[in-house]
Amino acid sequence: MPPARAGVPMPNFTATQELFRADGLTLNSNSDTVTANITNQVNGATGGLIDVSSVSNGLLIVRVANAPTGTSPGLAVFFDTCDAFGNWVLTSNATAISGAVLGFAGTVAGNISTGYGLTYTGRIRWTVTGTGSPTFTGVSFSLFGR
Repeated sequence: MPPARAGVPMPNFTATQELFRADGLTLNSNSDTVTANITNQVNGATGGLIDVSSVSNGLLIVRVANAPTGTSPGLAVFFDTCDAFGNWVLTSNATAISGAVLGFAGTVAGNISTGYGLTYTGRIRWTVTGTGSPTFTGVSFSLFGR
């Protein structure tokens, strides 16, 4: 850390902070975003919106605890931020946060900003693909920002 200068306060940095956590989720094609009935276990808030105003980038970790159902199931998870007019803009990798679609139980992680600056509000969004009504159960999201 640089030495203090007279009359200039030292900045207060938080290296990493947890912004969102939810687990035990079921993801399918009936919905595509974290919604109002899901509680953010970090702060108890509901509504699906995540305050990202204090960070410029971050890491989203997705864990699928159980083998998915359906034929050729695929799960792509994304992170969006909202502009001043209420339009959602993709800020994560365009394929999926990890750059690959998840088709099995396991863990993936990816950067939520890919070089873009984040706005005040973010959301986790997904796409489920495959046939036979694919479902991913036991899904958890952990979002960390810095």
